[in-house]
Amino acid sequence: MRKKNNQSYIPQFIYKEPYNFDNYDKKLLKQLDIDSRQQLSELSRKIGLSRDAIRNRIKKLIKKDVISAFKPIYNPPTMGYPIVNYVFISISNPSEEKEKQFLKHLQNNKHVTYVASLIGKWDFIIDIMAENQGHFDIILKKIRHQFHEIIKDYEVYGVLQEYKYEELGRLVYD
Repeated sequence: MRKKNNQSYIPQFIYKEPYNFDNYDKKLLKQLDIDSRQQLSELSRKIGLSRDAIRNRIKKLIKKDVISAFKPIYNPPTMGYPIVNYVFISISNPSEEKEKQFLKHLQNNKHVTYVASLIGKWDFIIDIMAENQGHFDIILKKIRHQFHEIIKDYEVYGVLQEYKYEELGRLVYD
């Protein structure tokens, strides 16, 4: 776990040897996807293992970096952030230091909720959540102004409706 503004930052992708899942692991992941707050006794009954076995499997999945965290899933519009935009950014030959500053700025901006580097036409994708379109405009202009010498191009895609949220466990149990 890394620190970000005195907050815990949990990397989504940690490249290691793939974990070998057995059928109990798959059942456990499915149940955790349904509700990660289930009690061990409930998981034990549904999966067919003892509570201690379930606890040990969860600990092992955490230790092996299969499970990074147990976190709530928020609904941005009900939190006052109905504007969700993905911004694709292309940068032009930044120094290593300038690129680090750019990434640190994005990681420290509370309105930027996702940052990833890409292969292809765009170098980065970021997700910006805002109170309204004017607020989004202010956030993006600040980023563009502060890093005008390295941002070559950008493109904005607004999210109208979300139809699927990450269900990464399904990669294993389905």
